[in-house]
Amino acid sequence: MISSDPTVNRRAREILQNAISTYVNTGKPVGSRRIARHNRESLSPATVRNIMADLEELGYLRQPHHSAGRIPTDKAYRLYVDDLLNRVEIKPEDRAVLDRDLQPDDNVEHMMARVSQVLSRVSQNLGIVVSPPISQIALQHIQFVRLSDKRILVVIVSRSGIVQDRVIHSEEDFSQAELEQAARFLIEHFKDKTLYEIRALVLGMIRQERARYDRFIRRVITLSARTFAETADEIDAAVFLDGASNLMKTPEFSDINKLRVLLEAIEHKSRLALLISQCIQRDTQEVRITIGAENALPGIEDCTLITSPFALDERTRGSVGILGPTRMEYARTISLVEYAAKLLSSILAKQTEKP
Repeated sequence: MISSDPTVNRRAREILQNAISTYVNTGKPVGSRRIARHNRESLSPATVRNIMADLEELGYLRQPHHSAGRIPTDKAYRLYVDDLLNRVEIKPEDRAVLDRDLQPDDNVEHMMARVSQVLSRVSQNLGIVVSPPISQIALQHIQFVRLSDKRILVVIVSRSGIVQDRVIHSEEDFSQAELEQAARFLIEHFKDKTLYEIRALVLGMIRQERARYDRFIRRVITLSARTFAETADEIDAAVFLDGASNLMKTPEFSDINKLRVLLEAIEHKSRLALLISQCIQRDTQEVRITIGAENALPGIEDCTLITSPFALDERTRGSVGILGPTRMEYARTISLVEYAAKLLSSILAKQTEKP
């Protein structure tokens, strides 16, 4: 951060903050004359120009063209967010929209989809909601449906109402009656445990003496091992996106090739979900902000991703977020994401308390 950079003094900090604020508002490179007009010390354009040149050498500003003004770099935005930005409460008009449009819904997935839509509309960026990974949800109900060629459809319903399905392949041939019996056994023994916990218990059962179990239990263990197996797509989370068209309207993505790469990145929902979920898992911050090249997902290097966790229940967290150009209203966007996550957590908590 700039506060730890001894070569940058208070005057340079103020000029950089003004340059960032001006560029965010106008979208145009910022010249020294404009900064000088709004500087509290009444510095001359020449003095401001020299300070901006120093900031450019330090990597906080860059010139898109030789004769143009300067624009902030990712390094400048990181400084702005960490050290210069004043966090604000959500605007009353934004709060009113979220409170009005985010009403309880018995279907949790409908609720998460609506959050992404409202965030998109209010922020004019991409609204994102990522449900918890399937391995983290607490089991409420499970159903097996016999398909052809020893394939079985597994439908898992979480305690909070999320529904996930997958098709597994079994080496043994189960009748539909046997599958229903197996489902009843799993619900009886593993209800309210997370799928991650169930997987660990099943693996423990496999390592024990198989002779301890009768034929039915052995077959259920085999079926469970396939159902709760760790796969390459471990994240296996539902992703709700809305507002990609908003990004198409921004000057930052007027270049068709840059826009194409961005849209391709957004289409890979599983990668986006993995990126967001990893941020939440390794960070205890209420709001997580990754700027530009800090984003590990190729295609969104020119974007800022702001996310905040929401609680599905006392043990399970998903994530709410907004993705937009690095030139965004950071204070407002942070407040939107933070409030939406808390509101969603509150709504879901009340729903789980229902008898």
